[in-house]
Amino acid sequence: MIETDAVRALVDIGFIALSRGLDRHAEAIFDGVTAARPDGEAGPLGMALVALLRSDADRAVKLLRTLPPSDPVRLFLGMALLRRGDRADAARILTDVAATAADAGTADLARATLAGA
Repeated sequence: MIETDAVRALVDIGFIALSRGLDRHAEAIFDGVTAARPDGEAGPLGMALVALLRSDADRAVKLLRTLPPSDPVRLFLGMALLRRGDRADAARILTDVAATAADAGTADLARATLAGA
């Protein structure tokens, strides 16, 4: 079993890969995270972001809808729905995240996404 700190480091590296447009690298990393923590949200959430990077909003929505509705999952679901053109559903979800998210950064990103829509 991989230590929790090692999994966190892998998730961070996966997000760095995404931020640099390295979708194949991020996909491999998030596959590993999913294998290490099959019940966690980080692997599937990362794979949804890989799908968004590849302009596959349908796949991202499908992946995100399989996860429990945590604040980050709902935030990225709202973003994926926007990319897919489902503005009403996206606005409803992002408005709720902006109003209820426990983390201020998540709420701020939801507000910023709404403002940019």
